[in-house]
Amino acid sequence: MARARAVDRRLFLLLEIAARRMNRDADARLKKTAGVTTAQTAVLFLLARKGERRMGDIGETLSLNPPAVTGLVNRMEALGLVVKTASRTDKRSAVVSLTEKGRAVSDAADHVLRDLNLELEAWLGTDDADRLHDILTRLVTRDD
Repeated sequence: MARARAVDRRLFLLLEIAARRMNRDADARLKKTAGVTTAQTAVLFLLARKGERRMGDIGETLSLNPPAVTGLVNRMEALGLVVKTASRTDKRSAVVSLTEKGRAVSDAADHVLRDLNLELEAWLGTDDADRLHDILTRLVTRDD
């Protein structure tokens, strides 16, 4: 039997459905264990690994528009996970920093996502997991 061509396989739709399902599962686990969403976890991980960041940099790194970043960071600030301050170099720009509570929640979320990754790798098998990692990395890092 001949394989369907990529255009016939609706790859984008399949990626979208898979991402939504995985995000829904991750959100439920993260909320139960760490009290945060996947979007909040992404910000926590970024700040934990890279240090304080401008709001625009957060949006660029996570592919979020400015209003989405503002809402996300404001909710996180209300939870005590981050602190937003005026930039020292550009008063129109805000800088976001991780709080101690945010660091602790980031650590808890890290354990949840590590478990999810292990489950996914066990389900896919090592070879397919490696291939999927390579493909997704290429998609995320490609130049438009």
